[in-house]
Amino acid sequence: MQISLTENLKEKYPVSIFGNLIIRGVPNRKRNETLEKRKQSLEREIRENYADVDKDTMIQYYNTYFEIWKKTYPIEYQINTVKRGGKFPKVSVLVDCMFIAELKSRILTSGHDLDEINGDLSFDVSQGGEQYLKINGQKQELKKNDVILTDNEGILASILYGPARRTSISIKTKNALFFAWCPYSLDEEIIRSHLNEIFLNLNGVFESITSESQLIRP
Repeated sequence: MQISLTENLKEKYPVSIFGNLIIRGVPNRKRNETLEKRKQSLEREIRENYADVDKDTMIQYYNTYFEIWKKTYPIEYQINTVKRGGKFPKVSVLVDCMFIAELKSRILTSGHDLDEINGDLSFDVSQGGEQYLKINGQKQELKKNDVILTDNEGILASILYGPARRTSISIKTKNALFFAWCPYSLDEEIIRSHLNEIFLNLNGVFESITSESQLIRP
């Protein structure tokens, strides 16, 4: 499977960078007690030590993108929810491992069932009007100039609206692909550390996994 960037994306987002992590041998499950303890620990850390989203440079980095369409970065909402006493959503082990890392780094991340991807992948820029089914099954029409990910069958995700239902991680997933989306450049070591956090979360649950990762930029 090849992952490429279109010329349209290179022109519109010339300093963008995308990190990916492929994990094999991770038969998904509903929950894991070790992971639940990590979630609870991060909840306490956010409530006790996290200052303010307005002072969070990573959240402001993403809000620079989202504000073009008068939207707010979703991780800002999630952190504020936890600060007010909310809990982590319980989806599945593979999704929760990603979400823990996402809240710690605040780097936008998507998770996909590797075996449901059809052919090669390409990061592109939406023309506006394209449609796909989101994870919740609702049809979404894209805005112009959003960063999107496609395979041979169509759209797998966009920055503004998240992953498509077709390749979303399910309880049947055994091999997963995670992407870090950074439209305006970001230090490579920060992205690598984020992907490694996902790996370490998974490695604490599964006995034997294989992984590979890479960074892609124009």
